[in-house]
Parts: sequence; C-alpha cells; structure tokens
Amino acid sequence: MDVTAAVALVSVAAGSVATEAGRHAWESLVALTRRLTGRTDPDAGDEAAVRELVARVDERASSDEEFAGELVRWAEAHRAALVEQQQVQNTISGSATVHGPVIQTHTIHGGIHFGGGS
Repeated sequence: MDVTAAVALVSVAAGSVATEAGRHAWESLVALTRRLTGRTDPDAGDEAAVRELVARVDERASSDEEFAGELVRWAEAHRAALVEQQQVQNTISGSATVHGPVIQTHTIHGGIHFGGGS
C-alpha cells in the first residue's frame, strides 16, 4: 500500500466510526496523528475537521518519511475492516421492469449525466 491510498483511508475511517472496527480505526489514527503532529483530536462527525485532518496528514506524510511509514502501517492494519464496511450490494430482481438506464452505487460525489438525444 502506498501513502496516497493510506491518506484516502483517513476519510473512510471518519465515516466508519459508527461501527466497532471503524471506531477502533479512527481512535488509532487520532492517536497516531496526535503523537506525531501534536494536534488535538478532530471530531469524526465534523466534515470540515476531517477535511483539515486529511490535508494535514497528506502534507505531513509527503514531507516526513517516519510519519508516512506509520500511516501506511496504520492503513494496512485497518484497511480490510474499513473497506469491508464500504461494500454495497445493489440488486434489481423479482418482477422489476426497467425502462432506461440504471445506476446502482454507494456514494456519488458530483453529478450524474445520461447522454441524451436531441
């Protein structure tokens, strides 16, 4: 796993605090960042605080090899539990009749546009 993937898991951990594995991952991440950066604990429910934490973690990881290594080890230790929670299964079944495009997804950031005829 590389540093970029590890940084991406920081946001996933914040969004997973409602589960035991997610809470454990978040607490472990907060302890790591507090120990290495001296910053206080961010609230996982505060989107602005999480974005700020992700930015700080990314900046620190790109300039501090020790921190980057610790972050990658944290991500490797918690990746399976965090990613497993993010899996989504969408099904169209039964006597469903679909006319037109269908998108089944978990989270969308941005818009969805279907090509249209004119």
